[in-house]
Amino acid sequence: MEPRARRALAAVGVAVVLVAVVGATYLKPWQAWTLARAPAAAVRAAPPRAAASVQQLHFVSAAAGWVVTGGASSSTLFRTLDGGRRWQRQLAGVAGDGWSLRFFDATHGLLYAADRRGPALWRTGDGGQHWTRVTVPAPTQSRLIYFADPNHGWCVAAIGAQPRGALIVDRQEVALFRTVDGGDSWSQVLRTDRQSADRGLDGDGVKTWIWFRDPYAGWIGQTTPGGHAVVYATTDGGDSWVRRELPLPAAGWGSPAAVVDDDAPTPLGTGSLAMVVASVVEGPNAGTFLLQNWYAYTWQTPSWADPVRLPGPAFSVVGHTQGQRWWAASGNTLLESDDAGNHWRAVGNGPAGRLFFRFDAVDPDHAWALLLDPQSCRFGSPCVFSLGRTADGGRHWTLVSAPA
Repeated sequence: MEPRARRALAAVGVAVVLVAVVGATYLKPWQAWTLARAPAAAVRAAPPRAAASVQQLHFVSAAAGWVVTGGASSSTLFRTLDGGRRWQRQLAGVAGDGWSLRFFDATHGLLYAADRRGPALWRTGDGGQHWTRVTVPAPTQSRLIYFADPNHGWCVAAIGAQPRGALIVDRQEVALFRTVDGGDSWSQVLRTDRQSADRGLDGDGVKTWIWFRDPYAGWIGQTTPGGHAVVYATTDGGDSWVRRELPLPAAGWGSPAAVVDDDAPTPLGTGSLAMVVASVVEGPNAGTFLLQNWYAYTWQTPSWADPVRLPGPAFSVVGHTQGQRWWAASGNTLLESDDAGNHWRAVGNGPAGRLFFRFDAVDPDHAWALLLDPQSCRFGSPCVFSLGRTADGGRHWTLVSAPA
C-alpha cells in the first residue's frame, strides 16, 4: 500500500493499517513498465468513461501545470496552459504511483519513472514537448530522489537484501549518490555500511525522503522505531551529515511503535520550512498499527522548532504556507492559520463528496488540490483522486475534469 493510500484510508476513518504500510512501501522493487512519448496533440478534457485518478500534480502558475492521471495499470502525464480547460498529452506509461514530478519553471523539469530498461529520469527543457532519458545510479523510491535545480540532484538507494512485509524496521543500509550535470553522470558520496564515523548518515530506521533547498543545504527523513523523530541535515551538498532528534511534542509521543517523517519539507517563502511528522502505534490486533497524531515542525535556523499539533483527525497536511500563514486539511474543510499553526479557523469547504489530500499553491489566491473520493477506497484497489482548483484563497473550490 502506497503512503498516499495509507493516509487516505486514515482520512475516511479506517484506523487499522496493514503490516506492509511503511516497510513494503519504501522497499518495493520496481516493476517492469513502459514509458513512451505520447502524441502531442492538444485535447479538451472530458469526463472519462471510468474515473481517471489524479496521481501527481505540479503547477507553476494559476494557468500552467502538469498532472499524472491513471489507474492500476496505466498512467499518463498531461500539461495545461489555461488552468485545466485543455490538456496536452506528453508521456504515457503504467504504474504511475511511482512517478516523481518536479518542474523548476514553465520549461525545465524532471520526471522520475521507469521503462523496460529500468528506473530512469526523464528531463525536459521545453515544457515537456521533448524529453531526454538519463539513467539513475540505482533503483529507489520516488521520494528518495530529489533535484534542487536542473543540474544538482541526489539519490538515496537501499543496499543489499531488504526486509519485506515489516512495518517497523530497525535498520536499513543505504547509499547516497549525487549528480551535478542533470543526471548525465552520478558519483557515490557515501554508504552507511562502510563510511567512517565522521560522515554522520546512519543506517538506522528506514529513509523516507530526501530534500535540498539549494546545492548545499539538505535534509533526509526516516521512519524511526520507538519514540524519536529523526532528521539528518547537511550543509556541504551531502558530503557530511548531522543526525538530529526533533523536539518532543508537549505531551510526548506516547508509546509509539514508530515515528514517521512522512513528507518532505514545504518551503514557507521566508527561508524557513515546514515538515509533517506522525506517530504510529500498535493496533488492537496482532500485526496491525494505527496512525495517531500529526505534528508540524518548522526549520528556524539553526534547528527545528518545537512542534505544533495539526488540527483534525489523523489526516492533516500542511499546504499553502507564507511565513506564518498555513493551510491544513481536516476532511472536507480547509483550515487556515496566521500564526504558524497555533490557532486555526475554517476558510472554506471542498467539493461535495471529496476530502482534501494535498495542496499545490502558486500564489495567495490560486491553488490546486488533490481531492480524495472516500467512496472509492477499498482494500486491494487504489483510491480515486480528483483535481480541485480555487481562485479566491481557498474559500471556494471547483472540480476540474481530469484528462484521461
